[in-house]
Amino acid sequence: MRNHLLTALTLLLFSLAAAKTVTVQPGDTLTRLAVRYGTTPQALLQANPGVNPAKLRAGAALRLPAVPARTWTVRRGDTLSLIAQRSGTTLGALLGANPRLNPQVPLQVGQRLALPAPATARTATTAVVRTASIRVNAALPVQGRVTTPYQAAHPGLDLAAPTGTPIRAALPGTVVESRFDGQTGWGWTIVLDHGDGMSTRYSHNSANLVQVGAQVKAGEVIARVGSTGNSTGAHVDYRLYRQGQAVNPFSVQ
Repeated sequence: MRNHLLTALTLLLFSLAAAKTVTVQPGDTLTRLAVRYGTTPQALLQANPGVNPAKLRAGAALRLPAVPARTWTVRRGDTLSLIAQRSGTTLGALLGANPRLNPQVPLQVGQRLALPAPATARTATTAVVRTASIRVNAALPVQGRVTTPYQAAHPGLDLAAPTGTPIRAALPGTVVESRFDGQTGWGWTIVLDHGDGMSTRYSHNSANLVQVGAQVKAGEVIARVGSTGNSTGAHVDYRLYRQGQAVNPFSVQ
């Protein structure tokens, strides 16, 4: 009996020592934290009894729920889209589970990727807008980390990068907006029209470098990363629209 108690106590202490805590950032919500760390809001509440989800305080420490680690070892021929499909998740959720991963850099054989929790993967899947009719190859506007993936409450990507980082056009197009949008909180914003009902928006910039009417090429620098408007840190809020409806940039093939 004593041995059983010692074993249970050892396992409990090991679990507590291995538990990870995270610091709440300004603007964080339980949903945003759950997506970022591959869990669910319900699991976060269970791991942090007494926390009021409506009154999260910046700087507070939250314990992440203990979940079995899921990883993927990159094999020859693997791509991020293929890994997401085979592991039953989405590209947005996969990138959210690997915030330091740059989707524009080729994967290396033997590289290990963290897989999002199954519940997170299913949630992300329901948030994706089907875009089977779109046939384009859009690049991300900055080489930054995804701090907020595409979801119903935030139909775009937040890509964090240092202030002044170049923002590049995802596709060739025409500048139809280049202004400071203080009414909606976008801050310095650029909108490009790519034709066929498709457009992209780049917001919270520190500086806009192109004027309305300019023709830009894919990859051309159009602005610089900032934190203007309703923003809590340097990033670009990148959104892609089809016929006026926001779609997940990672679902566009």
